[in-house]
Amino acid sequence: MTIRVRSRRGFTLIEIVIAAFIFAVGVLALEATAVAALRQMRRSADLTLAASVARARLEKLAASSCTELRNGADTTNSIISTWTIEPTASPSIRAVTQAVNYRIDGKDRVDTYRSMVPCT
Repeated sequence: MTIRVRSRRGFTLIEIVIAAFIFAVGVLALEATAVAALRQMRRSADLTLAASVARARLEKLAASSCTELRNGADTTNSIISTWTIEPTASPSIRAVTQAVNYRIDGKDRVDTYRSMVPCT
């Protein structure tokens, strides 16, 4: 009596399990990368907003006359901007120090900008 061995095409159960495991690891890695990218995009948006608030305040101060320039504070979109005006050796230029306080990644952050603004 002869035994016939049939060759069958297809995958074994262990091959399918290993392939599913590799696929799951890849999906999890992709998900972690996507979360990190979204977190970085949010952080970049917060940094850009804080810098825009600082620039807008500096432009307003630069458009003011020397007699209108005063120390102050303002809040825009939960970003606190405080500024101080100091005289310089030139009567038509003022030194502006601006601190921008905001929260990013659950931590408070302060960026300080120092500029010279012309005034009339």
